Amino acid sequence: MREAGRGWLALLLTAGLASLAGGTGQLAYALAVGLGLGLLHGASDLCLVAPARRLAFLGGYLATALACLLGWQLAGKVALPLFLLLSIWHFAHEDELLADRLSSLALGLFIVGGPAVLHEAAVARLLALAMGPDAAPALAAWLARLLALGGTLALPVLLLAAWQRRCPWLAATLLAVVLAPPLVGFALGFYLLHAAPQTGVRQRLLGASSFKAYLQLTWPILLGAALFTLAGGLVFLLQERTGIRALFAVLAAFAVPHMLVLPRFLAPGAEAAPRSGAQVIER
Repeated sequence: MREAGRGWLALLLTAGLASLAGGTGQLAYALAVGLGLGLLHGASDLCLVAPARRLAFLGGYLATALACLLGWQLAGKVALPLFLLLSIWHFAHEDELLADRLSSLALGLFIVGGPAVLHEAAVARLLALAMGPDAAPALAAWLARLLALGGTLALPVLLLAAWQRRCPWLAATLLAVVLAPPLVGFALGFYLLHAAPQTGVRQRLLGASSFKAYLQLTWPILLGAALFTLAGGLVFLLQERTGIRALFAVLAAFAVPHMLVLPRFLAPGAEAAPRSGAQVIER
């Protein structure tokens, strides 16, 4: 528990430093925490699939990832709203912190919409950049307004849950997500409220006695993901030099197969196992 507390504090402190560092520091934080640490739980997807089905799984996974990149390239205005909706559903469906229906829905809304509560205009600018050259500023502003509304509605539900469960770290995390600049806030919320608990669940599912053991099991996938990120991100980075569109496109390329393809290939019992081992905050 002490190690987890130190890690949480380190993430908050570095989030503060990144917030003060400006655009480059905030993007670096989003890449390191949101894309780097945040996708560690997905690195074990292949390990949850029965060996006889892994070839078909990899084919479907890669095809979906490439389709996401192509969709983002050809129709960013469509790809972005769909990705946001799917992400909200996924975060609510795989909530390992609160695990009651209302709080889980609030968590899904908050992870995506929390950064827009106090930074709606900045989120609108990020969404416009993410959509690419065919971006519609009015659509980006409308999406940002919806996200801000969702985050605003979700925040008191989650703060109440944190108070009922006597969990100050959760309340502090929620406030940090709202106060931080959007890129930092999203990376912080995505990792602490979803990815980190899911990584712990995956570690137990695979029987990994430590995080080091988990990395030893998943390092080939992590290496492949790094190469995919470099290749896919470079395509978008050459088109839009801020790196925002590349970040969103690569995140979607990893997240959509994780959300849609994996459930159709899970080995028997694997789907139910994460919930039984959930890191639910006790009342």
